[in-house]
Amino acid sequence: MSDQKQKLVIIATHAEESPDKATLPFVVGSAGLVMEVEVVVILQTTGVYLALQNYADHVHAAGFPPLSELLDIFFESGGKLMVCSPCLEARRITPQDLIPQATVIAGATLVSEILSATKAITY
Repeated sequence: MSDQKQKLVIIATHAEESPDKATLPFVVGSAGLVMEVEVVVILQTTGVYLALQNYADHVHAAGFPPLSELLDIFFESGGKLMVCSPCLEARRITPQDLIPQATVIAGATLVSEILSATKAITY
């Protein structure tokens, strides 16, 4: 069996309009990190709002910790967050509006991340 670390890419396409779908990528992502899996969450469509400064303070799905707490756990555990550049532009969001952990990417990086992953899922 290979000693290469497994990688999970999670694509998140929801924000506060669906708190469950906004929260689950970071619950699952943190679980993967605990299992020593490399985890990258990529935000697309309205999911890009999750990377706005202070936005997560207002997202809380029933039965889960607040999103701001989940993000703290995710980042402290080594999770990576990437945000779709065209999706930001469509919403007139600038990279300066984002949390410091967010990396702005375009299509080629998205494809590269997915191709390098062991598994990819979308919420």
